[in-house]
Amino acid sequence: MEHYYQTGDLVVLKYDDYTSLNAGIVGIVRGLNGNLVNVTFPQGTWAFPKWELEPLTKEDSCTR
Repeated sequence: MEHYYQTGDLVVLKYDDYTSLNAGIVGIVRGLNGNLVNVTFPQGTWAFPKWELEPLTKEDSCTR
């Protein structure tokens, strides 16, 4: 499923491939550049491919 993120959206990192970040961490979208999404987490801001993120919805915000 294709997601169309906007600045300010909350997202969840789906993969555990990063040394400073774990899967399931919540971040906020800061900007977009093609297929890359700039996301700020407590550890800093990085660019991620869209497919490595999923939107955080109101339905699952209490379970993460």
